Amino acid sequence: MKRIALLALLVLVAACTKEEKGYSINAKTAGFENGTKVFINAISHSGRPIIVDSTTIEQEKFKLNLPPAESNDFNYLTFNNIQGNVLFLPENNAIKMTIHKDSLRSSIIEGGNENKLFFEYIQKINEFGKERVELNNQYQIASRLNESDKALAIAAKKEELRDSEKNYRLKIAENNTSSLVAVMALGDLLNLKMLPPKEAQETYTALQDTVKQSRLGKNLNQVIAQTLAVSMQKRIDMGSTAEDFSGPTPEGKLLSLKESMGKITIIDFWASWCKPCRMENPNVVRVYNKYHDKGLNIIGVSLDKQQTAWTKAIADDDLNWNHVSNLKFWQDPIAQAYGVRSIPATFIIDEEGKVIAKNLRGPALEKKISELLGEKSL
Repeated sequence: MKRIALLALLVLVAACTKEEKGYSINAKTAGFENGTKVFINAISHSGRPIIVDSTTIEQEKFKLNLPPAESNDFNYLTFNNIQGNVLFLPENNAIKMTIHKDSLRSSIIEGGNENKLFFEYIQKINEFGKERVELNNQYQIASRLNESDKALAIAAKKEELRDSEKNYRLKIAENNTSSLVAVMALGDLLNLKMLPPKEAQETYTALQDTVKQSRLGKNLNQVIAQTLAVSMQKRIDMGSTAEDFSGPTPEGKLLSLKESMGKITIIDFWASWCKPCRMENPNVVRVYNKYHDKGLNIIGVSLDKQQTAWTKAIADDDLNWNHVSNLKFWQDPIAQAYGVRSIPATFIIDEEGKVIAKNLRGPALEKKISELLGEKSL
């Protein structure tokens, strides 16, 4: 009987030791004062932050033992009286951190496959961003110097970089169906308009249910549904007949598209607050000045909200063509009729009103106008 009782006790002890162990955080810090409070924060399904636990930094380090994460979501560290946070994924592994007060975003997080994938993803995206900034700078310099061949070559490199970034993000989403990082990558592809909503929906469908049921997974599903609904709305595409429209000019008169058309017409959606639009304006001015006498007309449709900002930008940028605006921001009825979701956006139409090109910029715009008006620009 004693032997049976001892066996029962061992089984009970073994059962107790099978409880989930949770995870630990061991952190080294730099620049923090002793006694600085550290908070571990989670995010509820309603999107509100929840403090999970806290401790203090002593002798440039702190340690926490935490229960298993209750939801499949990011957690983050915050520090008393210090702006910023440190993002990480709670996993039932020991997590090591190296945190610098003056550079929280540069914190090093080690521990678990999810954190490894997340920080590899962030590092790669940052590399893409740096390369994109460098190419944009080179492109702007070449455009200002009228080095058309060089600008076209740089534009091609920019497209290659965009394709590489798209393929990288898509590979992350397709190859990590049980990871929140896949949700991040897919959401980024959708927000950056690198992936059509239909393809995003197909990739989302392949994710595992644990990811879909997470807060981020549910949010992404809603975004995909909304984007799909928008994409099904009427759009003006290549080969379509451009819808006629009328809008108030800076002087308060009504002006229609038909009244503004030339042999070739550019409908240019822009705004004074749109930095890419303002950066592209010198190129559009140069093309207009070169080809206006040969039949090129432009009508600018501004998504501004304030009359003074709109008219000042027209004067400052020497936009000496027709302009209209309802001053309704993204609710502008002309932009909505043309399915414009981002600016700058351009539609090139012939004298019959057919759309023959869209969204060309820089040397590509001049090259197309030259082809249409029978001249070589390069």
